[in-house]
Amino acid sequence: MGIEIKDKVALVTGGAQGIGLGIAKAFLDAEAKVAISDRNEETLRRTTDDLQGHFGDKVCGIVADVSVEEEVKKMVMETLRKFNAIDILVNNAGLGGMNYFWETPVQDWDTVININLRGAFLCAKEVTKFMLEKGTQGRIINIASVNSTLPTTGIAAYCASKGGLLMFTRAAALELGPRGINVNAIGPGSTITPLTEGFYNLPGLKEAFLDRTPKGRFGEPEDIAKVALFLASEYADWVTGQIIYVDGGQSLLGLPRYYEGLQQAAGTEQPY
Repeated sequence: MGIEIKDKVALVTGGAQGIGLGIAKAFLDAEAKVAISDRNEETLRRTTDDLQGHFGDKVCGIVADVSVEEEVKKMVMETLRKFNAIDILVNNAGLGGMNYFWETPVQDWDTVININLRGAFLCAKEVTKFMLEKGTQGRIINIASVNSTLPTTGIAAYCASKGGLLMFTRAAALELGPRGINVNAIGPGSTITPLTEGFYNLPGLKEAFLDRTPKGRFGEPEDIAKVALFLASEYADWVTGQIIYVDGGQSLLGLPRYYEGLQQAAGTEQPY
């Protein structure tokens, strides 16, 4: 018997593609109702139309930028109007960027921190207020990264945001555990999505990553979705404040040097 979260309501940010879409599909297959949000309106519309063709009114799409407080509040209210509950929040929306930290424009640094860390805080804040009011035995799942604890070159802002997200996960779990809400994180390794496929498949860089991945392959969104489904289910009732690395063993060996590896693979000194 597979894991079920039948009739639970999940809100998945950054759900229009990649890991977020993989999680949304897994939840829908497990008979949950799912609101997906994304700030890319066109991609969100296509994805929502496709999912509704398979799952009908069990899924809806909401345009929102998670770094903007008013848009987050609107996103939560729209989810509640549609489904009258939120049992599971997946903070998946995120972005990267690449540069040495001393060459990173302050605006670019702020954008990464605001989406990856501030966004998770804002979404968790609004959803938690509802869960506490209704006495919901809820689940908050933050999509962190192997870079939460494992740095590499060229992505200092990303590493800082994901490291902060891990500590936020632990602090929130400490505060919400007595109130019946579990908070956990997933740390994906190198995962193939529409945004990363071209990067990871560059000659030389691909081999460098796979050489440091004991399982010998890149991850797929479905790999992350299976763990998210576990954390959302009753099987994880006694799991909180944890990060589960879903990385094919990459965290055992460390990552190659992103920035220098990219320059060598692409034959350019320009940032990715």
